[in-house]
Amino acid sequence: MDLTNLNKNQKKAVEKIGLPVLVFAGAGSGKTRVLTYKIAYLINEIGLPPENILAVTFTNKAAQEMKSRVFELVNQDISGINIGTFHSISAQILRREIHNLGFSNSFTIYDQQDSRSLVKKVIKNLNLDLKQIEPKSFQTRISNAKNSLLSVEHFKNFSDNYSDKKFYEIYKSYQEELKNCDSLDFDDLLLLPLKLFKEFPDRLQKYRNKFQYVLVDEYQDTNKPQFEFIYSLANEHKNIFVVGDDDQSIYGWRGADISNILNFREAFGESHIEKLEQNYRSTNNILQAAWSVVSKNTNRSEKKLWTENGSGDLINLLESFDDRHEAKQIYNLVLKFKNNLNEIAILYRTNSQSRIIEDRLRIENIPYQIIGGVKFYDRKEIKDVLAYIRLLVNNNDSISFERIINFPPRGIGKSSLEKINEFYLTTSNSYLDLLNSINEINLGQKQKVSLNDFLGLIKKYKSEIDFKKGSEIVKSMIQDLQLENYYLKQKTDESIDRWNNIQEFLAGIEEFEINNPESNLVEYLEEISLLTDIDRWNDSENRVTLMTVHSSKGLEFDNIVIAGLEDGLFPIIRSFEDDNIEEERRLFYVALTRAKKSVNISYAKSRRQFGGSPIITTKSRFIKEIPEKIINYNLVHKKTNHPTDNYRKINKFSNPRNSSNEIVVNSLVEHKVFGKGKVLKIEGIGDNSKLTIKFYNNVVKKLIYKYANLTIIKG
Repeated sequence: MDLTNLNKNQKKAVEKIGLPVLVFAGAGSGKTRVLTYKIAYLINEIGLPPENILAVTFTNKAAQEMKSRVFELVNQDISGINIGTFHSISAQILRREIHNLGFSNSFTIYDQQDSRSLVKKVIKNLNLDLKQIEPKSFQTRISNAKNSLLSVEHFKNFSDNYSDKKFYEIYKSYQEELKNCDSLDFDDLLLLPLKLFKEFPDRLQKYRNKFQYVLVDEYQDTNKPQFEFIYSLANEHKNIFVVGDDDQSIYGWRGADISNILNFREAFGESHIEKLEQNYRSTNNILQAAWSVVSKNTNRSEKKLWTENGSGDLINLLESFDDRHEAKQIYNLVLKFKNNLNEIAILYRTNSQSRIIEDRLRIENIPYQIIGGVKFYDRKEIKDVLAYIRLLVNNNDSISFERIINFPPRGIGKSSLEKINEFYLTTSNSYLDLLNSINEINLGQKQKVSLNDFLGLIKKYKSEIDFKKGSEIVKSMIQDLQLENYYLKQKTDESIDRWNNIQEFLAGIEEFEINNPESNLVEYLEEISLLTDIDRWNDSENRVTLMTVHSSKGLEFDNIVIAGLEDGLFPIIRSFEDDNIEEERRLFYVALTRAKKSVNISYAKSRRQFGGSPIITTKSRFIKEIPEKIINYNLVHKKTNHPTDNYRKINKFSNPRNSSNEIVVNSLVEHKVFGKGKVLKIEGIGDNSKLTIKFYNNVVKKLIYKYANLTIIKG
């Protein structure tokens, strides 16, 4: 096999056989190339059958790219190869095996919205106050528990206070409801294979024999269940190859455990470690800026990217008066790329930052696309149609039933639904069973007719699943429901858009069937339930891309704008001593290394939050961690001081307790934003001391000395 396209370190990683292999692959260092060449090497040179290879990653987009690249490198049929996301591979296993755990093989997968609806239903069923017990926060707690491999029983004896006691009750009831609905949430997709392997060792052995070599992409992002899944399959034969970058571990908030990659050798024993440090994407100035920040972290494997791409442009710094001014300055930058808008991306720390940038681009008629807004399959009209399909394939799906029983409106209100559910829970095995008992339900005659028509519709199309194409069934059902008339008679732009979205949805089913001729509606539902925003992203259109930094991981653009670089926003931590600063640094490293040619970093001196009045902000410490020599300050607004002027003024007073011009209580000082003020209190010593200062108009602020950039007026 020709490996001349690989550099020395890549080649060593690909050819290494007989030991577990960990590849530290820095940003832009050819991670996907190494993975795909490794798979091809196993097939071409080692002779491993494709069906005995398992490769897992985190997005469908990455999995599809991996498949297509392997296809180009291998001269044999690889249709049996197992390449997919953790969730899709787990779902495939469960479709074959979940009956062992008491579910049907046509189980429904609940997305986050469905899961939250079920939590809300559980809270109501327990007669708890929705104002006191917020479904979103309890859904998050349940997800965090699952990602930490903590079962319901773990919390049984941890219920000393009211909140913990209610959490146990809600978690327990939530799991019972999932089982009753014959449904799984996303977290269960990862947990139930582990339960299967533990309770049925023969099933574990079956998949160990099947997956004789295991490869993992983005290993730094694995959480506890994902690690256990990989460990269960590979710890016996130790034929495992993982690729990742601890400097890009940015999902700790959703359970990713950076120790999985840093402690790889402890988990799998004697291993081969390879570092890929040559970057093929970015310029040297971009890499230098990224390393200067991330190298401040202590919990990392030492490495430093280098490139042959040359120094490139300096890092451009934009300073704005406020967030509106920032949006205008970003628009001015975008104008430079008007003919190649797909070459620029605007990144931000939180989704809420996008609105004001969007407004400016919309006013100026600049086309853009947002990654991370309302997902296509989360739109109401699409969720409604999906609920019909899900009820066809799973007649126990109560969340779908409740969503569509009165859509389109058929006169079944809240009280009627409660009566239906009460009867269903005590008498029936599925909602279709109600067809035989409608007259026994305490409903008005009109409601009985509506319920009968609705269930008759579901039964009619359910009977066609085994011999008709899914797209034909859904088209006919939409016609029966008269959805076109329902939306178009409203004669609003929104309703027309909703109908157009449904037509696009139908086209999507047809496309899926073309690509998967033997597929059915169960497989289609599984496919779309595991899609992410990135899977629908189109980089060929001439549009600016807006997204959070988290969404940008794995992508690259010629030019990047990073907005909102202010302490408290990026990094998002709320105090200067927060332990989470290392993950925030890694996130900034990811943002910088998306760029091939230029990086523009932007901050505003004040910003509106949650629709309130502007709040004075402080320039992000990350800007200060980049060497001044590689920053271009020329874009900083001319009416403001050079960003380093105040730094130079105060540098000689770097220790307020140990200088001839020390700051003490009652010192008069000047701040470039707040103006003149008087020091009321000093807590701590040295650069990290906290100053309480009363400024003009009796505004009192607490500032950390080393970030305050104060000028002493009078000692």
